[in-house]
Amino acid sequence: MAEAITVVLVEDHNMVREGLLALLGADERLEVVGAVSSLALFRAQVRDWAPDVVVVDFQLPDGKGTELAAECRASGVDCAVLLISGLDDASVLEESIASGCAGFLSKGAGTADLADAIVTVNRGATVFPADALRRFAHKEAGNDGFSLTNREMEVLRLLANAHPVVEIAELLTVSISTARNHVQAVLTKLGARSQLDAVVIGVRAGIVDIGSGDEPAD
Repeated sequence: MAEAITVVLVEDHNMVREGLLALLGADERLEVVGAVSSLALFRAQVRDWAPDVVVVDFQLPDGKGTELAAECRASGVDCAVLLISGLDDASVLEESIASGCAGFLSKGAGTADLADAIVTVNRGATVFPADALRRFAHKEAGNDGFSLTNREMEVLRLLANAHPVVEIAELLTVSISTARNHVQAVLTKLGARSQLDAVVIGVRAGIVDIGSGDEPAD
């Protein structure tokens, strides 16, 4: 059996936090190693926990979950951040992308959806509602004249379908190192800060769509 994914939960509402603790703890794929109610408490203990994934509420007493994601990225804390929120607001999605979150999930989603999202972001893929992401990406659509090669376009299409680098390598029949190089080339040409940012830029430029098919060209 694969080693359990270590998870930290940052949620200020006691009832919600305790309910998530019980439900996620029942999933054999996951091991909840910490649960706190604020950013300050998370900062004080994150390096001791060394979690694979952090599930964080968007609104906390001492800040936003997006701040946590940005801080982890800036300080080199190696974890995926999954943002949860009861707000259905494009600005929340925009903040989650800009801060480097690996995913965004509504609090209205089921517990099974949350557990699956944790597994997905842990393997290097992203989890965002496709419809919301498409609406956000098309908000300022326009063709910026990017010059991606055919192989880089294949890579961008795979990223748009939430494939991590390992799967991109398998689908393109190349080494993981080569796949990483292709992904980095796409990010560089698009001026993107992350894989998700590259997808958003690509959709806005009209050169890729979310969920448009992920099979590499012959």
